[in-house]
Amino acid sequence: MRIAIVTLPLHTNYGGLLQAYALKHCLEGMGHDVTVLDRKVKMPLPAVWKAPFIYMKRLIQGKPLTEVFRERWYKRDYPIFAAHVQPFTDRYIRPRVLGWYNEIKEGEYDAFIVGSDQVWRPLYFGRIEDAFLAFTKDWDVVRMSYAASFGTDNLEFEYETVRMCTSLLQRFDAVSVREDSAVAMCSEWLDCDRAAHVLDPVMLLASEEYKALASDASGHPCKDKIVTYILDRNSEKQVVVDFMSEVSGCEVADLSVHSDLRLPAEKRVVPPVEDWLAGFMDARCVVTDSFHGCVLSILFHKPFVAVGNSRRGMTRLESLLGMFGLDMRLVQGIDPEDDGEFFLSDPDWDAVDAVLETERMKSMRFLEEGLRKS
Repeated sequence: MRIAIVTLPLHTNYGGLLQAYALKHCLEGMGHDVTVLDRKVKMPLPAVWKAPFIYMKRLIQGKPLTEVFRERWYKRDYPIFAAHVQPFTDRYIRPRVLGWYNEIKEGEYDAFIVGSDQVWRPLYFGRIEDAFLAFTKDWDVVRMSYAASFGTDNLEFEYETVRMCTSLLQRFDAVSVREDSAVAMCSEWLDCDRAAHVLDPVMLLASEEYKALASDASGHPCKDKIVTYILDRNSEKQVVVDFMSEVSGCEVADLSVHSDLRLPAEKRVVPPVEDWLAGFMDARCVVTDSFHGCVLSILFHKPFVAVGNSRRGMTRLESLLGMFGLDMRLVQGIDPEDDGEFFLSDPDWDAVDAVLETERMKSMRFLEEGLRKS
């Protein structure tokens, strides 16, 4: 079967890249011909006559210079800071890059799978109706979602959007979501009582798959260190990092990507995906506020601390850790009287792996049965 995966733009987001790789790899292992659809970021420079007015408006709004001139920044800097990540995308994902989904013609694919990651969050996807496959119109194709995420436990759709997406979702042959809260959201808001809760695609593959990728890393500077992967830095999270370094006696190795636009592009180069994976594989312990940071800690059997990231949505972490009985590893801060022993100790990995195996079989069965509806 010819399958197209609809997901968020790939770019330099490690988790986004890895989930697209994993779902494609899994479906190809089932014998399908799989294409990941990617979208070009359209950020054209303003017309010459408009530019002064646009830039002045942003200045008046108090935006930093990097935001005032964001189109010029993107055009100049993106090829520099993405240079080490693009080879992974080109080699393993090989996406079809589109301006938008209306470029796809009827008959090119037999099935469309939406997911994973926060593909049902308008803030990240944009024209959200196409995340519900509006562009497939009345085509005779299989429509599925796999581990689609709203990102939060509050629906961020406008009223008319709810009506449109409810109608579109009725046409899906199978629906699955990544968070347990999203099952209830589908029922309450989108009139869909058949949404299944499945694993993120990254967890469909065994850790050996990622160790094989990590074998191509340029080095292993994270060996036996406290590894940090922080998406949104702040002083509270730094306190957790410093605490874990102190109680463990280990140095800190940071895998976080520097997104401060005030820094030159050369200081924001995103390391290769293989190096990122090797960092988790080599860690003594992990401190992260990232969903996929937690996923890799579980797959690689690394003790970890998950620091709550309310800006990006807590429900993702709560659902993931609750599934594996690891709720106590989610914190908002650290008690200074804590000795850190709990966070440095290994969970019951046998129990975790038993849950993982059960959920993996359930998730694979969802994909197989959904694709058989053609």
